[in-house]
Amino acid sequence: MNGVYYIILSSFNLRIFNKIFMVLNLLHQIQHIIELKMTILKYQLNGKNSIGAYLSVNNLFGLYPSTLIKIAIEKIKSTFEVPMFPLSINNSNLLGIYTASNKHGIIVPHIIREDELEKLKLYTKQVTPSYQIGEFKSLDNAFGNLVLCNDKGAIISTLLKDFRKEIEDVLNVETVAFEFANNYLPGSIGVCNNHGCLVHPLTSDPEIKQISEILKVEEVDVSTVNRGIPYLSSGAVVNDKDSIFGHACTGPEMMRLTNVLRI
Repeated sequence: MNGVYYIILSSFNLRIFNKIFMVLNLLHQIQHIIELKMTILKYQLNGKNSIGAYLSVNNLFGLYPSTLIKIAIEKIKSTFEVPMFPLSINNSNLLGIYTASNKHGIIVPHIIREDELEKLKLYTKQVTPSYQIGEFKSLDNAFGNLVLCNDKGAIISTLLKDFRKEIEDVLNVETVAFEFANNYLPGSIGVCNNHGCLVHPLTSDPEIKQISEILKVEEVDVSTVNRGIPYLSSGAVVNDKDSIFGHACTGPEMMRLTNVLRI
């Protein structure tokens, strides 16, 4: 009889334990979701969803247009943990289009003014004295559209193949001239960090495999931003921890982006 009671009691305790475990696991997931929401922002800049055209962020610092209004600056600074600095490129606010960077270095076009370059040097010295700045005199100078990179690899357009070695020295990663999805702007049709990469929906499986090998990330998937736009970097600004997405990004787009990039 005592054995029967023991079995019933043990079974009861097991059910209670399982329920407690499920509740604790649910609380952990809720906490994780809350933490994620603190690092993710859906936003517009200058009334546009193409926030990637204006911002440039890596795992050490970020750049934003010096003409942004105060409330926008506060939103950006509260989203990213890294220091954010104001800048322009030849008086242009299109920092995300003109620059490409990682934690090792940044590429800027030769049209950058001397005073702007001096500001950039000052900013990078505040972060790390060894940071590299590469100023390239190329006819094709929208480097944000031409370069897709993280801290482990870089994919550049064939338009920049003559600058491959110089880019590799600045970014301090393996650099490969490679085009995918029948497009010569890898930085425009892709967005990545050190966890994963999202690319144009027309990217083939063999191309996805090669992208994974170059950037040294386990997960590469196709996606869009801002309700079907395949130019991912226009609607997403990310590093390994934080992100800002265009306000028009849908729920499914956000889910895919955040899952692959692990933010």
